Amino acid sequence: MPLPITEPALLLSEEERSFLAALLEQALHDKKIEAHRTDSLEFREHVEHEVALLENLIEKLHRP
Repeated sequence: MPLPITEPALLLSEEERSFLAALLEQALHDKKIEAHRTDSLEFREHVEHEVALLENLIEKLHRP
């Protein structure tokens, strides 16, 4: 039976966590605009995947 996959811990100070969250939220905003403005379906799918990754990271940062 395979072992469960665990995520490695990243210890951040509250200041680091807030700073990183702000950077990711700005990147998310920019990626959403980029996805909206692109005409290429293939590129839009790529950018939407990046949007999902950013949203997941931001959610993880906001967990206690």
